[in-house]
Amino acid sequence: MGKFLLCLGIILIFSGIGTGVGIFLVIFYFWEDIKKSIGNIDATSRNNLSEKNSNPKYYNEDTAEEMR
Repeated sequence: MGKFLLCLGIILIFSGIGTGVGIFLVIFYFWEDIKKSIGNIDATSRNNLSEKNSNPKYYNEDTAEEMR
């Protein structure tokens, strides 16, 4: 049933008559993947943020040399 909704959505998108409904069907088909990718983006940004803030007084030797 899922692939049928995807195909029907694609047909409606390209037909021009049911473009809105077709976009909704395609988004509905990929909704779980979209939620997982949004969750991974949030987790990745939190990890990167905690790594960047782990030691704010540290400067790389090259950076410290450029700042002089």
